[in-house]
Amino acid sequence: MTFISKTQHADVVLIGGGIMSATLGAFLKQLEPDWTISLFEKLDEPGLESSGPWNNAGTGHAALCELNYSPAAKDGSVDPAKALLINEQFQLSRQFWSHLVTNGMIGSPKGFINTVPHMSFVIGDANAKFLRNRYEALKPNPLFRSMEYSEDHAQIDKWAPLIV
Repeated sequence: MTFISKTQHADVVLIGGGIMSATLGAFLKQLEPDWTISLFEKLDEPGLESSGPWNNAGTGHAALCELNYSPAAKDGSVDPAKALLINEQFQLSRQFWSHLVTNGMIGSPKGFINTVPHMSFVIGDANAKFLRNRYEALKPNPLFRSMEYSEDHAQIDKWAPLIV
């Protein structure tokens, strides 16, 4: 069967068998159980590329250390809006996965999502100032309440000895 003949009657086509396509497919099946969903993955198994531990560490995408989601303005201030939005979206995904587990639709999420420490490391005074400003912009939000910041080499050595 060709690609076109397989998908000509699909209501939804998902490209890639990673965690996000799987989540979207499961979510759509909850909302529209009669829809036909086709998923295409070029690798031998789902979740081997971006969702795999080498690329994603199985931690999800919560904007915890992606510095590009909190850009600095010309005055040095940091806009936390995008990082907050992405983290909120991740929390909604976690709630949905919890719903799937509670209702016996999937097994333990330990196979695809795990809480692990995140760290951003920068070099230079300007980058350290940006990281400090980012910390100060995000820390008041409950989603980032456990975030820590340090320029103390002894503390950084405890967190990441190979960096120091």
